[in-house]
Amino acid sequence: MTSNERDSIINCINKIVALHFPDKASSSVSLSQRDLQYLIDLMEEKAGIRISISTMKRLWKNDFNKMPHISTLDALVSLLDYETWNAFRQDQLKHFTKTTSTLKRPKRFSKMFFVIPAVGIAVLTFFIFSWAKKKKELVIPENVSFSVDKTVAFNVPNSVIFSYDVAGVKADSFFIQRSWNPTHKFKIDPSNNTFSQIYYYPGFHWARLIANDSIIKKRRILVQTDGWFATAKSERLQEIPIYPNQERIISDGKLTIDDLNLHESGVNPRENLILSFFNIREFSGLQSDSFILDTKVRFEDSRSLTCPYMEMVLIDEKDASAFGIIQKGCESNIVLKVGNEFLMGAENDFSALGVNMNEWQTLKIISRNQSLEIFLNGVLAIKTPFTGTSGKIMGLIFTFTGKGAVDYVSLKDLNGKIVYSDEFDEN
Repeated sequence: MTSNERDSIINCINKIVALHFPDKASSSVSLSQRDLQYLIDLMEEKAGIRISISTMKRLWKNDFNKMPHISTLDALVSLLDYETWNAFRQDQLKHFTKTTSTLKRPKRFSKMFFVIPAVGIAVLTFFIFSWAKKKKELVIPENVSFSVDKTVAFNVPNSVIFSYDVAGVKADSFFIQRSWNPTHKFKIDPSNNTFSQIYYYPGFHWARLIANDSIIKKRRILVQTDGWFATAKSERLQEIPIYPNQERIISDGKLTIDDLNLHESGVNPRENLILSFFNIREFSGLQSDSFILDTKVRFEDSRSLTCPYMEMVLIDEKDASAFGIIQKGCESNIVLKVGNEFLMGAENDFSALGVNMNEWQTLKIISRNQSLEIFLNGVLAIKTPFTGTSGKIMGLIFTFTGKGAVDYVSLKDLNGKIVYSDEFDEN
């Protein structure tokens, strides 16, 4: 790999950060694992290519000695809306050629030629240090206010009204970021006091009031459901989902959506269906590093699916964990998130999590002493240590890449005390 090729990759990565994480583009703050996972999901949506978290980490650390595979590079530049790596390279070469062709070599040199740049550098240095000092001395007065209020108590869509007062803060720009997702960061007018956004998915978030690149206030947002709430979509990162008839998502003692409900909602149950069931609420103080979860799931119809996959997400006040099972033979596609770590099927032996998704599968998940155990049909399938802070459990999400069903779900503390249980009886 030549130095020019490495420079092109680094240039591409810098442009990706500037576009998707502008608050981190001009600082020494590195992307978190969650940021990289967001980019992985976005690349899969845009380019249909999924690359591993370890590959992303190597790229972002400039820790690669040979040219990455062309499919990896194609996936990267899709984040900049290029179709291929070659298209990106050609565009960069055109820009370089255009820039260098406009440079004119001075015909003769004089002392002033050297004095002017020296003065310019001195002035530039002064402004840089002045800016840095100004940035460092950002003062947050006590009267800064930031509050949130939902327009409806339960379910979605739900408009959230952000009220703020930053009159006493001297900063160049102000933002509200309504979730962890960097695309949910919006510039606000400091002379106004109100900003609103619609939440199309239930969930728990920390909203941030930001001055320049400093968080000056945070507020909890619980977009709560009234029991279970279902959404349907065709793409993983789809911003606005479809809401089936919520009065008909429980039938025959299970949580599911029948074909008629999907068709009436304008959804083809056999074409790129991603079905999710949300239960967002505070689960009586139960902590995400200390719980027992029992459930039973299956696919109602997987005839047209290549690798049917069920993912269960547990949301807490600080982060989220994800566990999944998949059709046998497709285990390489599994992604688990445990504490701070993403565990990829491409880099781990997850063969024990491959099953016949047309049959009922019982899952038991136990989290205790910084260790997670996943039991599948009574047999220990995965045991892994994890690190990371925990918080109160604020929600459960079941997601199926197709038409799936949940027979029951329960949450207990480590003493076996039932905190939440639902067997989906219709009475």
